[in-house]
Amino acid sequence: MLKLVAIFKNSGGKSHTWSFNNPDTNNTPAQIKGLLERIGALNLFHSEGFDLFDTVESAKFVETIETEIF
Repeated sequence: MLKLVAIFKNSGGKSHTWSFNNPDTNNTPAQIKGLLERIGALNLFHSEGFDLFDTVESAKFVETIETEIF
């Protein structure tokens, strides 16, 4: 399974992880960053007075390979 895993800073400076299963890998890094920045600009998620996904810090693809052993 492939995931896009992004690290965001909230408006208080604390890190939060967000992931998305089966992302489109045809986008360029600049396109992915732009899309993640748009998520942050929506200000949809708040906790304890902070915007949770204020600024995107990093992103990576993570692939999990499962091998059944029995």
